[in-house]
Amino acid sequence: MKIKNIVVVAVALVAVLLSVVIFKSDDSFTIASFNVRGPFDGGVNSLKQRMPRIVKVIRDNKFDIFGMQEAVTNHLVYLDEALPKYKRIGCGREKNRDGEGMYIYYRTDRFECHESGTYWLSMTPDVPGSRYPSAGCPRTCTWGIFTDKKTNKKFRYLNTHLDHISSTARIDGVNVLIKNSIAPAKAAGETILLTGDLNAKLGNPDSPEAVKELTGDKLIESAKTNPIALLYTVLNDTYAVSKTPHVGTFGTYSGYKGMPTRRIDYIFVTDNVTVHSHATVNDRPDGNFPSDHDPVKAVVSW
Repeated sequence: MKIKNIVVVAVALVAVLLSVVIFKSDDSFTIASFNVRGPFDGGVNSLKQRMPRIVKVIRDNKFDIFGMQEAVTNHLVYLDEALPKYKRIGCGREKNRDGEGMYIYYRTDRFECHESGTYWLSMTPDVPGSRYPSAGCPRTCTWGIFTDKKTNKKFRYLNTHLDHISSTARIDGVNVLIKNSIAPAKAAGETILLTGDLNAKLGNPDSPEAVKELTGDKLIESAKTNPIALLYTVLNDTYAVSKTPHVGTFGTYSGYKGMPTRRIDYIFVTDNVTVHSHATVNDRPDGNFPSDHDPVKAVVSW
């Protein structure tokens, strides 16, 4: 009987060790989406006060590559100095390519960027500063073609920020993403990673149950008016397909008030990507908020 128990324990330990090996595969890396909030607040939530917290979150969570939203020059100057092992691509959303931008930061020891660009979520994507009439401001997508130096595998990374005012502009914006990047990349067999503050919830009310329930005809109908559902028709939500249970809050937006309650920040991937884990990073360095959004991260490989 004792021998039988020892065997059972040994088998269980082997299973645990194998799961750890799989989870920490050398091929995997951590991708994240982080809205770092522009310089709009004062006091403890001022950009000057928050920048060290932002850097600590990035370092502590070992982001290998991540999309950043609402970044301005002050962010970039600080981050470029504080994160010397990273490079970035992207530009501002205004006509002169200044102002808030969608940036992709990546570890240069792990990734090489071969090609990159930015387009506008409008009827004229190649025109800087352009936007849909209903949008509150210009919105963009920054993209890059990367090679993972460990595996020599290539992928296309998209980082975006949908409009905060108009639901119509959000749907229109996703359609631009699909037409300009997602559809042609999928047709070419490319691996796609997409991060973004999408300023939209999947369900109303939004909940983990809504993620599970939105399939089939219900998904097709919802995709007509909901930008997250529309993305569900072409890519996988890393929250929904993670091999291990989600960690942290379901919501990602807090507005500096307690724990986040609205889930509006996402990471999407193509079918070939394995998502080992998914988490909302609820870190509070020095007891204060790094941003009015909590970043989301996923460990992925393919």
